[in-house]
Amino acid sequence: MLLSSRSLTLLALPLIAAVAGCAVDASPATSDALCADARAHVTTCLGVEIAESACNADDAAAILAEPCSAFGDDKSDRAANLLCRLGVYSACSVPGCGVAGLESSCAAYIDHEDCAQCDYYLCRDAQAPMSCGDAGYYQGFGYAYCLRYMQVTTPHMTPVGRAFMHDVRRCLMRVMESDIAPTATCTDVRAAAFASHEQCYVDAGFCNVGLADRARILATVSPQDLDYQLMLRTSARCLTR
Repeated sequence: MLLSSRSLTLLALPLIAAVAGCAVDASPATSDALCADARAHVTTCLGVEIAESACNADDAAAILAEPCSAFGDDKSDRAANLLCRLGVYSACSVPGCGVAGLESSCAAYIDHEDCAQCDYYLCRDAQAPMSCGDAGYYQGFGYAYCLRYMQVTTPHMTPVGRAFMHDVRRCLMRVMESDIAPTATCTDVRAAAFASHEQCYVDAGFCNVGLADRARILATVSPQDLDYQLMLRTSARCLTR
């Protein structure tokens, strides 16, 4: 998406002021427009939807001054912090859990109400005949996204969105527990787990989640997982229910 001449004109004064060492003193309307243009810029660069969140003109101007290469997998801490504040939750650092999970069975983690629930995936990986490692579904996807959604995204969501996240986590784990054998290969685990996602999202109430919360869910997906983002677009199924 190319920036319009209106957007470029709008950017000129704030950027010039920043270069001159002056703080950006933007009106609310100007700040909103800058934030919208910054989100459009990031969407063009990363191909991901951006959730609306608190944004100021300084952050937006800084984002717009960055080339797409700054937002890649090797993005700097500064760029990541800017993206996170703009609502790109995939760029946010994830706080550590800080809760020790010492359950006797993997299934026991499913009913946890804290971040130790995510340890279900680590438990499954530990009990597999051979660990799938950081690149496998258990650690690299299930655990990583469970913790990111719980620790980063959910606090920004509405009560309806939070209830959905609560229910979909349990659905995904329960399906895995009942349908995927602990002895399954890493390839089979990934295929079967992904096959369960769409139905779990619909059953957990994704159809009732507002557009703003859907955008937050999508904005948590890393650019390298765009197949997952496409799968999340279950709104078409919601129209037929």
